[in-house]
Amino acid sequence: MTKEFGAQSAVTELRMTLSTRVVVWLFCGAVGAGLGFAVPWLLRFAARHPIPYADTVKFLGSFDSPAMVIGRPALLALAGLVVGLFVTYHSATLHISDETITITEGDDTRVIARDQVGGVFRHGGKVRIESPAGRVLFDDDVEGGRAAISSAFRRHGYPWEGA
Repeated sequence: MTKEFGAQSAVTELRMTLSTRVVVWLFCGAVGAGLGFAVPWLLRFAARHPIPYADTVKFLGSFDSPAMVIGRPALLALAGLVVGLFVTYHSATLHISDETITITEGDDTRVIARDQVGGVFRHGGKVRIESPAGRVLFDDDVEGGRAAISSAFRRHGYPWEGA
């Protein structure tokens, strides 16, 4: 998501949109629920092979009471949702102004002054911010799309090195 605040001292915000967060939450919850349905089959399959504790694995895969059939996918869906919430909470949010770049990841916030930035570019799916000496100041995923990200840094006069 890209937002701009004010006209003179515009701040551009790059962050994961709510719709993307919801997709991540639903995906993680669905994977957890799917795993909950698949666990008995996976354990029975594993017990047929020569593995240590095969009897214990077979025993754990044999639970098929209604509470387990419903409860296991529900609990693992909840666990998946918690993982999804954790992932989206710790995704990077960048506030880019003409003077600073403020990076927030979870509870941690740091500020990179303009004179500390030697170059900004994408590599893979990540954005890297380096100092003039080549020290990595930031190297992580940033939401907003390739064009929006390069446009945001260029608009504020940061040295964008990407094509």
